Amino acid sequence: MTGASTVEFLLVQDDPAEELFTRETFETYKVLNRVHTVHTVAQAQAFLRRDAPYAHVPEPDVILLDLNLPGRDGRHLLRHLREHSAATVPVILLVDSPVAEGILRREDLPVQGYATKPVDLACLSSVVRSLDSIAFVVLRVE
Repeated sequence: MTGASTVEFLLVQDDPAEELFTRETFETYKVLNRVHTVHTVAQAQAFLRRDAPYAHVPEPDVILLDLNLPGRDGRHLLRHLREHSAATVPVILLVDSPVAEGILRREDLPVQGYATKPVDLACLSSVVRSLDSIAFVVLRVE
């Protein structure tokens, strides 16, 4: 892995069960990538600006975004991302079902992909691999 660095994920998810399942999925499949989690749009914006308590966090390479958040929903964060310097950070929307994905695709949101939740690693992996210069780092058990 010389010269390689792992991708930093920012999970924007208010449901603790979904967050736990995502972390367990990454651990089960030995995914080395770190997942940072925030629960609201305001926290996500603070994370991206590196406001306290996020002053020393790395910039995320990929944002995993649940649209259904308390207060301002994920669409507000998408608008913020696309209007500010974080416009280059790829966003993958987390959707409940293929039907929900179809509905959201019609909204033509500025995202780079969709993944079902609870997070399905095969689906997420496929979307992440389609992004330029982004990849998972997975341990091999031999």
